[in-house]
Amino acid sequence: MNVIISQALATGLPVITTRHSGLPEQVIDGYNGFLVPEGDFKALADAIVRIIEHPELWAEMGRNGREHVLKNYNFETVINKQAEIYSKLLNSK
Repeated sequence: MNVIISQALATGLPVITTRHSGLPEQVIDGYNGFLVPEGDFKALADAIVRIIEHPELWAEMGRNGREHVLKNYNFETVINKQAEIYSKLLNSK
C-alpha cells in the first residue's frame, strides 16, 4: 500500500499513476483515477486534461476514491488482513 496515494484518495482527490507495484490495488482505472503506462507522457497529459476539463468526473472520482480508502484501508481492515497473512504463514509450516 502506498500511503501517499491512500492519503490523496482519502481527501477526495482523483489520482493519476502507473500500473507499478501495488498501485492498481488502490487506483481503479476510470473509477477513482487513471492508470497510465509508465513513460507514456501523452497518456499522462491526456488523463490530466480529461480531469481538468470535466469537473463532474473529478468530483465523482474523488468521492469514489474516498469511499474506496475508507472501506479497504481503515485501521480495522488493515489489521485483519495482516492477521490473516500471519495466520496463513504460521499454519503453512
